[in-house]
Amino acid sequence: MKKDSRLNQKQIEILNDTFSRVVDGETMEEIAKSHGISRKTLSLWKNSNHGKQLHSTFQKEMSTNDLPRFYQVLSEKMQAGSYRHMELYAKVHGLYADKKEKVIEEQEINPADRAVSEEELEELKRLLKG
Repeated sequence: MKKDSRLNQKQIEILNDTFSRVVDGETMEEIAKSHGISRKTLSLWKNSNHGKQLHSTFQKEMSTNDLPRFYQVLSEKMQAGSYRHMELYAKVHGLYADKKEKVIEEQEINPADRAVSEEELEELKRLLKG
């Protein structure tokens, strides 16, 4: 079987069954035997491009049910003051710039734009004394 071959309906059904049963702890050998095929054949189907697409879809569907719980736990940990969870929350919501992005942003800033104005300097002094 070529890696880019499309699977037929029966093969798709067997793969979907495989994905579910692997989650439940069964081995590829046991699953293949129950369908009357070799483990090698099952692996070929699973590792084909179509099989990988099916597996990706299966994983997305499985994780959809976990999203509300994920956000609940993330929110609880973040509100409790966990820095790691705050960082994860920021990343999930696109509020966190990667280090590479920060370096690029810093390179684009004119050093003159970074200077502190006299007003800002006076405000900082006042806050430090205060």
